[in-house]
Amino acid sequence: MTIPQNTIDAIRDRIDIAEIVAQTVELKRTGANLKGLCPFHQEKTPSFIVSPERQTFHCFGCGRGGNVFTFLMEMEGVTFPEAVRSLGEQCGVEVEDRRIPDSERSLNDRLYAANAFAARFYHQQLVEGAAGAAARSYLEGRGIPAEAWRRFGLGYAPDAWDKLWNESRRAGIPRETLLELHLIVSREKSSGYYDYFRNRLMFPIIRPGGRVVGFGARAFGDDEPKYLNSTESPVFLKRRLFYGVDRARDAIRSAREVLVVEGYTDVIGLHLAGRENSVAVCGTALSPDHATMLRRMTQNVLLVPDGDEAGQNAAVSSGAILLAAGLDVRVARLGPGEDPDTAARTRIPSEFADLLDGAVDYFGFLDYIIRKRELSTRAREALIRRVTGGLTGLDDPLRRDVILGHVARVFEVDAAGLRASTRGRGAARVADPPDPPGAVSRDPGRRSRERLALRLIMDGTPSAMEALDALDREDFSGDEHRKLYKLLDEARETRIDTRSTDFQRRAEKTGLEGLAAEIALISVPPGNVETLLTDTIRRIKREKIGDELTLLREKLLDLPPDSSEAIAVAEYYHKLKQALVDL
Repeated sequence: MTIPQNTIDAIRDRIDIAEIVAQTVELKRTGANLKGLCPFHQEKTPSFIVSPERQTFHCFGCGRGGNVFTFLMEMEGVTFPEAVRSLGEQCGVEVEDRRIPDSERSLNDRLYAANAFAARFYHQQLVEGAAGAAARSYLEGRGIPAEAWRRFGLGYAPDAWDKLWNESRRAGIPRETLLELHLIVSREKSSGYYDYFRNRLMFPIIRPGGRVVGFGARAFGDDEPKYLNSTESPVFLKRRLFYGVDRARDAIRSAREVLVVEGYTDVIGLHLAGRENSVAVCGTALSPDHATMLRRMTQNVLLVPDGDEAGQNAAVSSGAILLAAGLDVRVARLGPGEDPDTAARTRIPSEFADLLDGAVDYFGFLDYIIRKRELSTRAREALIRRVTGGLTGLDDPLRRDVILGHVARVFEVDAAGLRASTRGRGAARVADPPDPPGAVSRDPGRRSRERLALRLIMDGTPSAMEALDALDREDFSGDEHRKLYKLLDEARETRIDTRSTDFQRRAEKTGLEGLAAEIALISVPPGNVETLLTDTIRRIKREKIGDELTLLREKLLDLPPDSSEAIAVAEYYHKLKQALVDL
């Protein structure tokens, strides 16, 4: 499928990369740019930069970078046409020929399309006809009105063996895609397929940006299991997903805090109660990946567990994982038998607000549990192990020492003994990946000087144009730097502003958009820019001459001293030496 260039340009002009990235990453202003924690790798210090001016992103930690299309392709694992269509839908630009052949779709896009179809099917089953009557009655009994059904896309999987399967076939959804998502299952004792979800209330799980990635399903009555979730797929990884985050994202950033609950109806109940910064994990325990995702949105987490012992134990484990990730954790204390949804519905608003406002920090919650339960020795030990188990993988020795010190004080155990018992349980550090071979000089100082020169040239000032003339492609020590210099030189020849989107498009076509974005975000040291540029160019040229002198010395060693070639090499060597002195 070929998308007209004017359509791509129209989307590029309407879409703000900062708004798209902010669906996943909490960005903070730093000068002309925005900074946050990289969504592509785990990091403690923000190194992910977005440039609103250039409409690019770059991570100085893992090296990924590009434009808004590149970002969506990396985040969702889709092709360029699919990213264009998705962004076109978000900004109101119609993309021609949307119905591309299935053979031309990426696997992820086929999975997203099938999930979207299933979500529409389940929602229709809920709101129309007699089949969804029991589900509608259940929702109304839980205080969830029809407005919330539409808001959260709730649905109903009918009590039939193959209704979704038959509807999917009529819609042309590939069988292999439905099997990959476990929306249908192969029959064991005969040929054919049947629906995986039957007679269940359906909660579509939606990622920021609006893509349905999977489903949570709640049984009616005494059916087991009570909750059934989509199996994992390339687009549905439970350890990296939160239910409700698509609706909660803006509220989380506004409140600078996220409320984490256990169940899907808890999320909906809290949203209806005005706590729209609420999310839940998707049928799994909170993981370090979840903690990393939360850190990208906020520093503050309020756990609102069920009031029973199982809920409190889950909060103990989750809180430790969150602390290990560097988050500030508070825990609300619900009454016995209460869950967040029932507490929000049955308590008067001011009382429920007081309940959340009265949340204690994590160690205060541990102290609360110890006093409330009157723990035996074995139960106390189990609770300590639950806490320390959440610290597995914490490789910051200072943070680990501080947390264990607090744990020792709360449980009244010897701190040294506690540290000794957990020593060695942290995950080993992962070595930084090696630099790509032949990309640039391994001399970090030289590499930095070349990048600074390119950065200053990209400003397009008269001094920058003089720098282009003073330098040569071969003055740079690596292929990528040489290619970018060539691109800048060609832009000058064709009168293209190196700060414009036209230049970014040229960079994309040559595969240099990531490097161009990275270079553009380099900070220029204070002082006289012209002097800085002149000095930087001089050092780059001196280093280039130094490379040539080294090669010539090696060549002279291999030549007969009196040969004509040796004499010519020696003459050239002395000319270069003089050029080095003259610089």
